[in-house]
Amino acid sequence: MIPRMTTTGSLRGYRYNLQRSTFTLNKSITTVMTGRAFNSFAEDPTAAAESFHLRRAYLRTSSQYDLNESTVRRFEVAYSSMESVEKVIDTDPESKGAAYYAIIRALNDPDASGRNALGQEITAHANDMVQFMNGRYGDNFIFSGADALNVPLTWAPKANPDYDADYVPADPDKLTEDDLKKMNQYLTSDGEPTDDEFKAGRTLCYRGVPVDSDDPSDLEKLDYLSRGEKKYVDIGLGYDMNGGKVESSSVYNIALQAVDFLGGYGQETRTVTLPAYTDEDGTRHPEQSYTFDDIPKNIVSITDEIGTILQRCSPENGAFASTEDEARFNALVDAFEESSFRVKDRFTELTTQAQFLKNNQKQLENNAYTINEQIQGIDYVDPAAAISDFIFAKYCYDTALKVGNSVLSESLMDYMNFA
Repeated sequence: MIPRMTTTGSLRGYRYNLQRSTFTLNKSITTVMTGRAFNSFAEDPTAAAESFHLRRAYLRTSSQYDLNESTVRRFEVAYSSMESVEKVIDTDPESKGAAYYAIIRALNDPDASGRNALGQEITAHANDMVQFMNGRYGDNFIFSGADALNVPLTWAPKANPDYDADYVPADPDKLTEDDLKKMNQYLTSDGEPTDDEFKAGRTLCYRGVPVDSDDPSDLEKLDYLSRGEKKYVDIGLGYDMNGGKVESSSVYNIALQAVDFLGGYGQETRTVTLPAYTDEDGTRHPEQSYTFDDIPKNIVSITDEIGTILQRCSPENGAFASTEDEARFNALVDAFEESSFRVKDRFTELTTQAQFLKNNQKQLENNAYTINEQIQGIDYVDPAAAISDFIFAKYCYDTALKVGNSVLSESLMDYMNFA
Protein backbone atom coordinates (compact mmCIF):
# COMPACT_ATOMS: atom_id res chain seq x y z
CA MET A 1 0.00 0.00 0.00
CA ILE A 2 1.46 3.35 -1.03
CA PRO A 3 1.34 5.91 1.84
CA ARG A 4 -0.42 9.16 1.20
CA MET A 5 1.71 12.28 0.92
CA THR A 6 0.10 15.05 2.91
CA THR A 7 1.12 18.63 3.56
CA THR A 8 1.35 17.92 7.31
CA GLY A 9 3.60 14.91 6.72
CA SER A 10 5.83 16.80 4.34
CA LEU A 11 6.09 19.69 6.79
CA ARG A 12 6.97 17.34 9.65
CA GLY A 13 9.67 15.61 7.66
CA TYR A 14 11.04 18.91 6.46
CA ARG A 15 11.24 20.32 9.96
CA TYR A 16 12.97 17.21 11.24
CA ASN A 17 15.59 17.27 8.51
CA LEU A 18 16.09 21.01 8.88
CA GLN A 19 16.57 20.69 12.63
CA ARG A 20 19.13 17.96 12.11
CA SER A 21 20.99 20.06 9.59
CA THR A 22 20.85 23.09 11.91
CA PHE A 23 22.14 21.05 14.88
CA THR A 24 24.96 19.58 12.80
CA LEU A 25 25.86 23.02 11.51
CA ASN A 26 25.91 24.58 14.99
CA LYS A 27 27.99 21.72 16.34
CA SER A 28 30.51 22.05 13.53
CA ILE A 29 30.71 25.81 14.13
CA THR A 30 31.37 25.19 17.86
CA THR A 31 34.02 22.60 17.00
CA VAL A 32 35.78 25.01 14.63
CA MET A 33 35.65 27.82 17.21
CA THR A 34 36.80 25.77 20.23
CA GLY A 35 38.82 23.06 18.52
CA ARG A 36 37.53 20.51 21.06
CA ALA A 37 36.39 17.04 20.12
CA PHE A 38 33.79 16.99 22.91
CA ASN A 39 32.51 19.45 25.50
CA SER A 40 30.91 17.15 28.05
CA PHE A 41 31.40 13.67 29.47
CA ALA A 42 28.15 12.52 27.89
CA GLU A 43 29.31 13.32 24.37
CA ASP A 44 32.15 10.75 24.51
CA PRO A 45 32.44 8.91 27.87
CA THR A 46 35.40 6.75 26.81
CA ALA A 47 37.49 9.65 25.53
CA ALA A 48 36.50 11.84 28.47
CA ALA A 49 37.60 9.19 30.99
CA GLU A 50 40.92 8.71 29.21
CA SER A 51 41.41 12.48 29.07
CA PHE A 52 40.79 12.73 32.81
CA HIS A 53 43.48 10.16 33.62
CA LEU A 54 45.95 11.83 31.27
CA ARG A 55 45.32 15.26 32.76
CA ARG A 56 45.83 13.92 36.25
CA ALA A 57 49.12 12.36 35.13
CA TYR A 58 50.10 15.66 33.50
CA LEU A 59 49.41 17.63 36.70
CA ARG A 60 51.41 15.11 38.74
CA THR A 61 54.32 15.27 36.29
CA SER A 62 54.17 19.08 36.27
CA SER A 63 54.32 19.11 40.08
CA GLN A 64 57.29 16.72 40.02
CA TYR A 65 58.96 18.93 37.42
CA ASP A 66 58.54 22.02 39.62
CA LEU A 67 59.90 20.17 42.68
CA ASN A 68 62.83 18.83 40.69
CA GLU A 69 63.58 22.29 39.30
CA SER A 70 63.57 23.76 42.82
CA THR A 71 65.85 20.92 43.97
CA VAL A 72 68.22 21.57 41.07
CA ARG A 73 68.46 25.24 42.07
CA ARG A 74 69.04 24.19 45.68
CA PHE A 75 71.86 21.85 44.69
CA GLU A 76 73.41 24.51 42.46
CA VAL A 77 73.69 26.81 45.48
CA ALA A 78 75.08 23.89 47.51
CA TYR A 79 77.59 23.18 44.75
CA SER A 80 78.71 26.81 44.74
CA SER A 81 79.17 26.74 48.53
CA MET A 82 81.17 23.52 48.42
CA GLU A 83 83.26 24.82 45.56
CA SER A 84 84.22 27.79 47.75
CA VAL A 85 85.09 25.45 50.64
CA GLU A 86 87.15 23.25 48.33
CA LYS A 87 89.18 26.26 47.23
CA VAL A 88 89.89 27.15 50.87
CA ILE A 89 91.16 23.67 51.76
CA ASP A 90 92.93 23.00 48.44
CA THR A 91 95.85 20.74 49.34
CA ASP A 92 97.93 21.84 46.36
CA PRO A 93 101.03 23.36 48.02
CA GLU A 94 101.15 25.98 45.24
CA SER A 95 97.55 27.13 45.75
CA LYS A 96 98.16 30.57 47.21
CA GLY A 97 95.33 31.99 49.26
CA ALA A 98 94.19 28.59 50.52
CA ALA A 99 94.33 27.59 54.18
CA TYR A 100 96.62 24.65 53.39
CA TYR A 101 99.13 26.95 51.71
CA ALA A 102 99.35 28.99 54.93
CA ILE A 103 99.60 25.81 57.01
CA ILE A 104 102.51 24.51 54.94
CA ARG A 105 104.29 27.84 55.29
CA ALA A 106 103.89 27.66 59.07
CA LEU A 107 105.10 24.06 59.05
CA ASN A 108 108.16 24.51 56.85
CA ASP A 109 109.31 28.07 57.53
CA PRO A 110 112.82 27.75 59.06
CA ASP A 111 112.49 30.69 61.42
CA ALA A 112 108.65 30.74 61.43
CA SER A 113 108.60 34.41 62.35
CA GLY A 114 105.24 34.81 60.60
CA ARG A 115 103.42 32.00 62.38
CA ASN A 116 101.39 34.36 64.53
CA ALA A 117 100.08 36.25 61.49
CA LEU A 118 99.49 33.00 59.60
CA GLY A 119 97.40 31.80 62.53
CA GLN A 120 95.11 34.81 62.16
CA GLU A 121 94.81 34.14 58.42
CA ILE A 122 93.96 30.47 58.98
CA THR A 123 91.36 31.36 61.62
CA ALA A 124 89.78 33.70 59.08
CA HIS A 125 89.60 30.77 56.64
CA ALA A 126 87.67 28.76 59.26
CA ASN A 127 85.21 31.64 59.54
CA ASP A 128 84.88 31.76 55.75
CA MET A 129 83.98 28.08 55.55
CA VAL A 130 81.24 28.51 58.17
CA GLN A 131 79.87 31.45 56.21
CA PHE A 132 79.86 29.42 52.96
CA MET A 133 78.06 26.50 54.58
CA ASN A 134 75.47 28.78 56.15
CA GLY A 135 74.30 29.87 52.71
CA ARG A 136 70.61 30.01 51.79
CA TYR A 137 68.36 29.21 48.88
CA GLY A 138 65.48 31.62 49.27
CA ASP A 139 64.59 31.59 52.96
CA ASN A 140 65.97 28.11 53.58
CA PHE A 141 69.44 27.17 54.79
CA ILE A 142 70.93 24.70 52.30
CA PHE A 143 73.05 22.59 54.66
CA SER A 144 70.73 22.49 57.67
CA GLY A 145 69.18 19.12 56.90
CA ALA A 146 65.42 18.96 57.41
CA ASP A 147 65.50 22.05 59.63
CA ALA A 148 65.99 24.61 56.88
CA LEU A 149 64.86 27.62 58.93
CA ASN A 150 67.67 27.69 61.52
CA VAL A 151 71.32 28.46 60.87
CA PRO A 152 73.25 25.16 60.70
CA LEU A 153 76.74 26.11 61.94
CA THR A 154 77.50 28.30 64.95
CA TRP A 155 80.43 28.93 67.24
CA ALA A 156 80.21 28.37 70.99
CA PRO A 157 82.85 29.37 73.57
CA LYS A 158 85.03 26.57 74.85
CA ALA A 159 84.70 26.34 78.63
CA ASN A 160 87.73 26.15 80.87
CA PRO A 161 87.73 22.58 82.26
CA ASP A 162 89.48 23.79 85.44
CA TYR A 163 86.92 26.52 86.15
CA ASP A 164 85.34 26.38 89.61
CA ALA A 165 82.75 29.02 90.40
CA ASP A 166 83.11 28.42 94.14
CA TYR A 167 86.88 28.40 94.22
CA VAL A 168 88.57 30.72 96.76
CA PRO A 169 92.38 31.25 96.35
CA ALA A 170 94.61 30.68 99.38
CA ASP A 171 96.30 34.06 98.89
CA PRO A 172 94.20 36.55 96.88
CA ASP A 173 97.21 38.88 96.67
CA LYS A 174 99.46 36.25 95.08
CA LEU A 175 97.43 34.44 92.46
CA THR A 176 99.08 31.45 90.83
CA GLU A 177 98.37 30.23 87.30
CA ASP A 178 96.30 27.43 88.82
CA ASP A 179 94.30 30.03 90.75
CA LEU A 180 93.60 31.93 87.55
CA LYS A 181 92.38 28.83 85.73
CA LYS A 182 90.00 27.94 88.52
CA MET A 183 88.75 31.48 89.01
CA ASN A 184 88.21 32.35 85.34
CA GLN A 185 85.93 30.53 83.00
CA TYR A 186 87.69 32.01 79.95
CA LEU A 187 91.40 32.82 79.64
CA THR A 188 93.65 34.32 77.01
CA SER A 189 96.47 32.26 75.51
CA ASP A 190 98.68 33.62 78.28
CA GLY A 191 96.33 32.43 81.01
CA GLU A 192 95.12 35.94 81.80
CA PRO A 193 91.45 36.72 82.50
CA THR A 194 89.51 38.10 79.57
CA ASP A 195 86.05 39.36 78.78
CA ASP A 196 86.21 37.86 75.30
CA GLU A 197 84.82 34.38 75.77
CA PHE A 198 86.15 33.12 72.41
CA LYS A 199 89.80 33.86 73.19
CA ALA A 200 89.93 30.73 75.30
CA GLY A 201 89.04 28.75 72.21
CA ARG A 202 85.76 27.95 70.55
CA THR A 203 83.77 24.94 69.50
CA LEU A 204 81.93 24.49 66.22
CA CYS A 205 78.31 23.41 66.67
CA TYR A 206 75.95 21.89 64.14
CA ARG A 207 72.35 22.73 65.01
CA GLY A 208 73.43 23.31 68.58
CA VAL A 209 75.47 20.10 68.99
CA PRO A 210 79.28 20.34 69.30
CA VAL A 211 80.76 18.57 66.27
CA ASP A 212 83.96 17.61 68.16
CA SER A 213 82.23 16.19 71.21
CA ASP A 214 83.08 12.81 72.68
CA ASP A 215 79.86 12.77 74.71
CA PRO A 216 77.80 9.69 73.67
CA SER A 217 74.61 11.76 73.83
CA ASP A 218 76.01 14.36 71.43
CA LEU A 219 77.37 11.69 69.11
CA GLU A 220 73.99 9.96 69.06
CA LYS A 221 72.33 13.22 67.99
CA LEU A 222 74.93 13.78 65.29
CA ASP A 223 74.56 10.18 64.09
CA TYR A 224 70.83 10.71 63.68
CA LEU A 225 71.29 14.00 61.84
CA SER A 226 73.91 12.50 59.57
CA ARG A 227 72.26 9.15 58.79
CA GLY A 228 68.70 9.14 60.06
CA GLU A 229 67.16 12.52 59.30
CA LYS A 230 65.57 12.72 55.86
CA LYS A 231 63.48 15.19 53.88
CA TYR A 232 61.84 13.56 50.89
CA VAL A 233 60.39 15.09 47.73
CA ASP A 234 58.58 13.36 44.88
CA ILE A 235 60.51 14.01 41.67
CA GLY A 236 59.08 11.21 39.55
CA LEU A 237 61.01 8.19 40.86
CA GLY A 238 57.84 6.12 41.31
CA TYR A 239 56.53 7.35 44.67
CA ASP A 240 55.46 4.28 46.66
CA MET A 241 54.30 3.38 50.16
CA ASN A 242 55.11 0.15 51.97
CA GLY A 243 53.54 -0.62 55.31
CA GLY A 244 52.54 3.00 55.83
CA LYS A 245 56.07 4.22 55.17
CA VAL A 246 57.51 5.83 52.10
CA GLU A 247 59.89 3.67 50.09
CA SER A 248 63.14 5.64 50.20
CA SER A 249 64.09 4.49 46.70
CA SER A 250 60.92 6.04 45.24
CA VAL A 251 61.60 9.58 46.51
CA TYR A 252 64.59 11.91 46.76
CA ASN A 253 66.24 13.08 49.96
CA ILE A 254 67.13 16.80 49.92
CA ALA A 255 68.29 17.05 53.55
CA LEU A 256 71.91 18.11 53.12
CA GLN A 257 73.77 17.91 56.44
CA ALA A 258 76.70 20.31 56.86
CA VAL A 259 78.71 17.90 59.04
CA ASP A 260 78.67 15.30 56.28
CA PHE A 261 80.25 17.74 53.82
CA LEU A 262 82.94 19.01 56.21
CA GLY A 263 84.83 15.83 56.97
CA GLY A 264 82.56 14.41 59.64
CA TYR A 265 82.22 14.81 63.39
CA GLY A 266 83.62 13.41 66.61
CA GLN A 267 87.24 12.84 67.57
CA GLU A 268 90.06 10.50 66.68
CA THR A 269 93.39 9.43 68.18
CA ARG A 270 96.68 10.47 66.61
CA THR A 271 100.27 9.90 67.70
CA VAL A 272 103.04 12.31 66.71
CA THR A 273 106.79 11.96 67.24
CA LEU A 274 108.92 15.08 67.31
CA PRO A 275 112.50 14.45 66.14
CA ALA A 276 115.47 14.99 68.40
CA TYR A 277 117.10 18.41 68.14
CA THR A 278 119.78 20.62 69.67
CA ASP A 279 118.72 24.03 70.93
CA GLU A 280 120.63 27.32 70.73
CA ASP A 281 122.39 26.57 74.03
CA GLY A 282 123.74 23.31 72.66
CA THR A 283 121.42 21.20 74.76
CA ARG A 284 120.44 17.92 73.09
CA HIS A 285 116.73 17.07 73.25
CA PRO A 286 115.68 13.48 72.47
CA GLU A 287 112.72 12.67 70.26
CA GLN A 288 109.36 12.84 71.98
CA SER A 289 106.09 11.08 71.20
CA TYR A 290 102.68 12.49 71.99
CA THR A 291 99.33 10.76 71.70
CA PHE A 292 96.21 12.91 71.39
CA ASP A 293 92.79 11.32 71.85
CA ASP A 294 90.81 14.44 70.99
CA ILE A 295 91.84 15.41 67.46
CA PRO A 296 88.73 16.66 65.62
CA LYS A 297 87.58 15.13 62.33
CA ASN A 298 85.75 18.19 61.08
CA ILE A 299 87.80 20.28 58.65
CA VAL A 300 86.54 23.59 60.06
CA SER A 301 87.39 22.62 63.64
CA ILE A 302 90.81 21.41 62.55
CA THR A 303 91.50 24.63 60.65
CA ASP A 304 90.33 26.79 63.54
CA GLU A 305 92.47 24.96 66.12
CA ILE A 306 95.53 25.19 63.87
CA GLY A 307 94.95 28.93 63.69
CA THR A 308 94.58 29.13 67.47
CA ILE A 309 97.84 27.24 68.08
CA LEU A 310 99.75 29.42 65.61
CA GLN A 311 98.42 32.58 67.23
CA ARG A 312 99.95 31.38 70.49
CA CYS A 313 103.37 31.29 68.83
CA SER A 314 105.91 33.95 69.67
CA PRO A 315 105.46 37.08 67.49
CA GLU A 316 109.24 37.57 67.58
CA ASN A 317 110.67 34.20 66.49
CA GLY A 318 107.56 32.10 65.87
CA ALA A 319 108.41 29.54 68.55
CA PHE A 320 105.52 27.37 69.67
CA ALA A 321 104.10 28.15 73.10
CA SER A 322 105.03 24.63 74.20
CA THR A 323 106.39 21.37 72.84
CA GLU A 324 102.92 19.90 73.22
CA ASP A 325 101.53 22.71 71.04
CA GLU A 326 104.08 21.84 68.36
CA ALA A 327 103.18 18.15 68.50
CA ARG A 328 99.45 18.89 68.38
CA PHE A 329 99.99 21.23 65.43
CA ASN A 330 101.65 18.38 63.50
CA ALA A 331 98.84 16.01 64.42
CA LEU A 332 96.27 18.55 63.23
CA VAL A 333 98.10 19.03 59.92
CA ASP A 334 97.84 15.27 59.26
CA ALA A 335 94.18 15.36 60.27
CA PHE A 336 93.59 18.33 57.95
CA GLU A 337 94.96 16.42 54.95
CA GLU A 338 92.79 13.36 55.60
CA SER A 339 89.69 15.40 56.35
CA SER A 340 90.16 17.40 53.15
CA PHE A 341 90.04 14.14 51.16
CA ARG A 342 86.70 13.28 52.78
CA VAL A 343 85.40 16.74 51.93
CA LYS A 344 86.43 16.34 48.30
CA ASP A 345 84.74 12.95 48.12
CA ARG A 346 81.47 14.47 49.28
CA PHE A 347 81.94 17.33 46.83
CA THR A 348 82.23 14.75 44.04
CA GLU A 349 79.06 13.04 45.28
CA LEU A 350 77.26 16.38 45.28
CA THR A 351 78.36 16.96 41.69
CA THR A 352 76.99 13.54 40.72
CA GLN A 353 73.68 14.26 42.47
CA ALA A 354 73.35 17.61 40.72
CA GLN A 355 73.91 15.96 37.34
CA PHE A 356 71.33 13.27 38.14
CA LEU A 357 68.77 15.94 39.00
CA LYS A 358 69.44 17.77 35.73
CA ASN A 359 68.98 14.55 33.75
CA ASN A 360 65.79 13.81 35.66
CA GLN A 361 64.57 17.31 34.86
CA LYS A 362 64.96 16.61 31.17
CA GLN A 363 63.16 13.29 31.53
CA LEU A 364 60.22 14.91 33.33
CA GLU A 365 60.04 17.58 30.64
CA ASN A 366 59.87 14.87 27.95
CA ASN A 367 57.21 12.98 29.91
CA ALA A 368 55.07 16.09 30.28
CA TYR A 369 55.41 16.82 26.57
CA THR A 370 54.35 13.26 25.63
CA ILE A 371 51.33 13.32 27.96
CA ASN A 372 50.30 16.72 26.63
CA GLU A 373 50.50 15.42 23.08
CA GLN A 374 48.20 12.53 24.04
CA ILE A 375 45.73 14.96 25.64
CA GLN A 376 45.75 17.09 22.52
CA GLY A 377 45.03 14.03 20.40
CA ILE A 378 41.99 13.09 22.52
CA ASP A 379 40.52 16.47 23.48
CA TYR A 380 41.04 18.40 20.26
CA VAL A 381 40.28 17.84 16.58
CA ASP A 382 42.36 18.46 13.50
CA PRO A 383 41.59 22.07 12.38
CA ALA A 384 41.53 21.13 8.68
CA ALA A 385 39.11 18.26 9.31
CA ALA A 386 36.89 20.48 11.47
CA ILE A 387 36.70 23.13 8.76
CA SER A 388 35.87 20.47 6.16
CA ASP A 389 33.08 19.13 8.38
CA PHE A 390 31.78 22.67 8.83
CA ILE A 391 31.72 23.30 5.07
CA PHE A 392 29.84 20.03 4.50
CA ALA A 393 27.36 20.83 7.30
CA LYS A 394 26.79 24.27 5.79
CA TYR A 395 26.19 22.67 2.41
CA CYS A 396 23.65 20.24 3.92
CA TYR A 397 21.89 23.07 5.70
CA ASP A 398 21.70 25.19 2.55
CA THR A 399 20.44 22.16 0.62
CA ALA A 400 17.75 21.54 3.21
CA LEU A 401 16.52 25.09 2.79
CA LYS A 402 16.40 24.69 -0.99
CA VAL A 403 14.48 21.43 -0.67
CA GLY A 404 11.94 23.29 1.45
CA ASN A 405 11.46 25.85 -1.31
CA SER A 406 10.73 23.15 -3.85
CA VAL A 407 8.52 20.96 -1.66
CA LEU A 408 6.36 23.43 0.21
CA SER A 409 3.82 25.64 -1.53
CA GLU A 410 4.47 29.33 -1.83
CA SER A 411 1.53 30.21 0.42
CA LEU A 412 2.76 27.84 3.08
CA MET A 413 6.23 29.33 2.82
CA ASP A 414 4.74 32.74 3.28
CA TYR A 415 2.86 31.46 6.26
CA MET A 416 6.05 30.03 7.81
CA ASN A 417 7.93 33.28 7.12
CA PHE A 418 10.62 31.37 5.27
CA ALA A 419 10.46 33.55 2.19
